[in-house]
Amino acid sequence: MHFRKIIEGVTGPVRSAAAAASQRLSNSFEGFREHRFRRVATVGLAAAVFTGSGATAAWAISNTEEPVQETAAVAEAPAAATEEATEEAAATEAAPAPVAEETTEAAPEPVVEETTEEPAGPVDIDVSDIDDEQEANAVTIIETGQEMGFDENGWAVALATAMQEAKLYNAASEAVPESFEYTDSDVTYSDHDSVGIFQQRTSMGWGSVEELMDVSTSASKFYGTLEDVDGWENMSIASAAQAVQVSAYPDYYAQWEDLAWDIIDAYQSAA
Repeated sequence: MHFRKIIEGVTGPVRSAAAAASQRLSNSFEGFREHRFRRVATVGLAAAVFTGSGATAAWAISNTEEPVQETAAVAEAPAAATEEATEEAAATEAAPAPVAEETTEAAPEPVVEETTEEPAGPVDIDVSDIDDEQEANAVTIIETGQEMGFDENGWAVALATAMQEAKLYNAASEAVPESFEYTDSDVTYSDHDSVGIFQQRTSMGWGSVEELMDVSTSASKFYGTLEDVDGWENMSIASAAQAVQVSAYPDYYAQWEDLAWDIIDAYQSAA
């Protein structure tokens, strides 16, 4: 009887502890299931080990509640996160890398240096027996002839004529006061209304005083008349000059032929 009470005294608390552990396990399980987690718990209940020796009784209860492993349900949340990360990684891999737009700058156009050639200045010739003013007028006569298509023979006729008529000066006439307005020369003549380097006359239809006092214009009028002379190319310089000028002294032009050719040689050398 006494031994039975001892057994009941031991097993009673054991049953109470086992019932409490079972209740806790049930609550835990319901809680995990509510949060979509499953949990396997191993509850070890160790039966009381009874060891008796005389009036001494000893018992031990082992009540163990510890998780053994998490099921797939426990790993569901991390797995879902892993799936999202995988999907993001796949999307990243699928999306093509942005291609940097190639910006090709247009090649600079080659810079072309503009080379503006300055017009050549007047040819400077050096001929003995004539001064700078005469030389400048001689060059104008030659270049006017060039522009009109005349060669050296035409130049020589014009130069000899200008030397005979006005000594290669753009001479004004005291008989034509207007002529002084168009020249810087100090040389003057007073042969009727003859003016300029070829001593052409306005009254004879050569042109206006202003035209005849311009060396280039006066020379162009001379060449134009010479061109109208039939066969002048085969004439002597004096004969060709006389055909244009109709001078009272037709033989005087011949004395300037050598000077005319000296001027032409000097011009061609300088040019």
